[in-house]
Order: sequence, then structure tokens, then C-alpha cells
Amino acid sequence: MQKSNELQQQINEFEAKLNDLRKQQELERKGERTQAIAAAKELIKNYDLTASDLGLAGRGPNKRIAGDRRNVVAPKYQDPESGKTWTGRGKSPAWLSAQLSAGRDKQDFLIQS
Repeated sequence: MQKSNELQQQINEFEAKLNDLRKQQELERKGERTQAIAAAKELIKNYDLTASDLGLAGRGPNKRIAGDRRNVVAPKYQDPESGKTWTGRGKSPAWLSAQLSAGRDKQDFLIQS
């Protein structure tokens, strides 16, 4: 029983040391990150770079990546309740599938141009 207690005590000591080392590593990482941010800001300032130069501007969920040459297709169908649209390509959206299951016709949701 004595050896078991000693082993458990050693395990606890090693775990405490490991936790201390992990905390130290995290602090060092934060310091490195701070330095990296400062260096990046300095480069941006020195070379007068913009977010666009770095490929960071205009990339929202509906924005295309520069150089993307796919055609943009106008929406063909619209849900009158939510305003959500669908181009008619790919899998039908849930709102349209639900309406079709309820007996409605796909033509009812055509966007009038």
C-alpha cells in the first residue's frame, strides 16, 4: 500500500509539473503571437499594403474569390415568406421541398422578371 501511495504522489507531482510547463508554453506562444502581429503591422505600414493586397478584402459568404471565373446565375425561385432564393441548380432547398410536399407547384415560386 505504501508503494501505491508513493507512486500516486509521484504521478501527482509530474502532472503538476506538466501543467506548469503547459502554462509556460502558452505564455510563450502568446508572446510570439504578439511579436508576429507587431512585425506584420510594421511590414504593412512599410510597404503600404492593403487588405486587398493580402487577399483579405471582400471575402464574405456570398463573395467570390478573385480569379473565380464561374458564371453567376440569377435566382429563379423565391420563397415569399422568407425571401430566400434558389437558382434552380443543384439540390432543391428545404423551403421549396416542403412547399412541394404540401402540394404546391414549383411554378408558384418563379421570380417574375
